[in-house]
Amino acid sequence: MLNFGVSVATVPTHTTDISATTSANSPVRVAVRIRPIEANTPGKLRSRAEQTPCIEATGNSIVLLPTHVDDDCSQRGGIVGGTRTEFHHSFGSAVSQQEVFDSAVVPLLATFASGQNVAIMAYGQTGSGKTYTMGMGMSSVSGSDESSGIIPRALEWVFTQAPSKVTIELAELYNGKVNTLTAGNQHAATAADALSLLQTGLRRRQTAATNANAMSSRSHAVFTVTVLWPGQRKATKLRFADLAGSERLADTQAEGKRLAEAKAINKSLLTLGRVVAALASATPTFVPYRDDPLTFLLRDVIGGDAQTLLLACVAGNEASRAETASTLAFAKRALAVKRHKPSGMLAGRLGSAAEEAKRHIAAEAEAEKLRNMVKQLQATVELLQLQIAASSQTVNAGTSAISEQANDAAAYTRDQITVNAGTSAISEQANDAAAYTRDQIT
Repeated sequence: MLNFGVSVATVPTHTTDISATTSANSPVRVAVRIRPIEANTPGKLRSRAEQTPCIEATGNSIVLLPTHVDDDCSQRGGIVGGTRTEFHHSFGSAVSQQEVFDSAVVPLLATFASGQNVAIMAYGQTGSGKTYTMGMGMSSVSGSDESSGIIPRALEWVFTQAPSKVTIELAELYNGKVNTLTAGNQHAATAADALSLLQTGLRRRQTAATNANAMSSRSHAVFTVTVLWPGQRKATKLRFADLAGSERLADTQAEGKRLAEAKAINKSLLTLGRVVAALASATPTFVPYRDDPLTFLLRDVIGGDAQTLLLACVAGNEASRAETASTLAFAKRALAVKRHKPSGMLAGRLGSAAEEAKRHIAAEAEAEKLRNMVKQLQATVELLQLQIAASSQTVNAGTSAISEQANDAAAYTRDQITVNAGTSAISEQANDAAAYTRDQIT
């Protein structure tokens, strides 16, 4: 590999010993893989920064080389080189797919066959070789033995162990929504069956070209293989997570739909970083699994009951120095991830959570009482409204009767007045007749 005059042996380095960072109960093993630097092609001339290495693998250590600063190879992000960090595995750009599988994956598969859940997760910037390494690209699924990724090799291994039952499922997290790319859990009788189902699902995965990657994964993909081993009652799960790469929007110049995808991807990865930081904390602390669908989906992969291999993939050239350093920082934090026992501060948090739950239950019971009282009051109001309506009908009926009696009295009065008037006229006539009679007698 070209190093443009920089000798790894002469680079002053600060070494981080893995024994000082890895917890005894750590559920995570960390491997770093460097993608080969691409040479110039007739269709694309690459800058010196794209062809200058910024990282080297020596043994199980990764060395971040000093920054090259000149006209076309500038320092990125103010990150200083000369740092050496030890991981469980480090794979230089010349390491083959088979070597990665034999060294980092086969030991985990033996753990899987013993009945423990296992997960393998690829993390890194876009275009760093995650999908190729995992075997979730069409070429690495159906390619030659040399190019086949981890998943095809792992499936071949599983079926050589004569499992009782195997089902597979492929899902993606795209723009914050989980989509199943296979029709639920699909039964697979052979490795070829499983690979065929995987290929069918991968054709539905969201991919697109960006300025940083011609075939950029626009979603996080999780491939789950559930196996029931002979003599075991409970099935175990082997999960493969191919995370979409982090993106510098200044480099990709994403717009519209691509921009929305990039924001969703970066948000998920930031939350994953917070989860890892919480799990790596020396003191038990709150782990924000629920802050993003990705971390909730992977809650048993990082810090859960699974034994996990984190594959940190880096581009390894000077143009990607900032992203490379960021990926290495994430990988270093993952070395310290541990399973926290419910004691100490965590027990206190659990106790506080229990008390909070009790208060919530009591408040809910009080709220239910109030809801019942409101219902009773509503029933009373409805009854009073019915009574008022009935009373109104009675009053109206009484008013009608009184009005009728008044009409009768008025008619009677009118009749009496007519009779009296007639009687008065007759009386007057009688008086006149009597007077006439008296006059005649006289």
